[in-house]
Amino acid sequence: MDWIKQIIECKKGNWESPGSLGQKIKKIRMLHRYTQKELGVMCGFSLSSADVRIAQYEKNKKIPREKILKAMCNALGVGEGALVHADMLSYQEMFYALFDMEDFHGLHPVKKEDGYYLRFGSDSIINDFLEEWYKMYQKYPRPRGDDEEEKYTLCRYEYPNEIAVVSQYELLKRKALQAEIENLQLKINDLENENKGD
Repeated sequence: MDWIKQIIECKKGNWESPGSLGQKIKKIRMLHRYTQKELGVMCGFSLSSADVRIAQYEKNKKIPREKILKAMCNALGVGEGALVHADMLSYQEMFYALFDMEDFHGLHPVKKEDGYYLRFGSDSIINDFLEEWYKMYQKYPRPRGDDEEEKYTLCRYEYPNEIAVVSQYELLKRKALQAEIENLQLKINDLENENKGD
């Protein structure tokens, strides 16, 4: 089983989490079939050091500076959110990520007869994304061959998520404005009802 191999490799210190920045760079580079040297040159490194620099990033020996990370995203054709370090190896990190999603998107657990599920609040922008993700997922139904799996994975990394550009602050501000609009509409309705009664 793959997960048993991963635990053994992790204990040996040879395994890198697929959610680590380095592993994401490597995965997307390989999906595009670029060599480390090719990607390094596209990021602006000299021909003599390009492959060494990319290898250091992929092994998480070095973390690319913001300017290099942007160049890498451009070269790979992905948004900056695609190269966020999201190591879910630690259960504690994963649990706190879910708690953060509860705070920002109304995520909450739901119990059904056949198990537990996660549900987002009805006003969460995530629901629009889930609809798009579902369509993307249906486009490449399981079981997938290697070619379809590569296409699906690349499709996810290249997902044109304009939402990612919007900061959490802007999303909260929009929610507050929407609530204010709804309150004003209620007041208007109350005034109209009072005028009808007169």
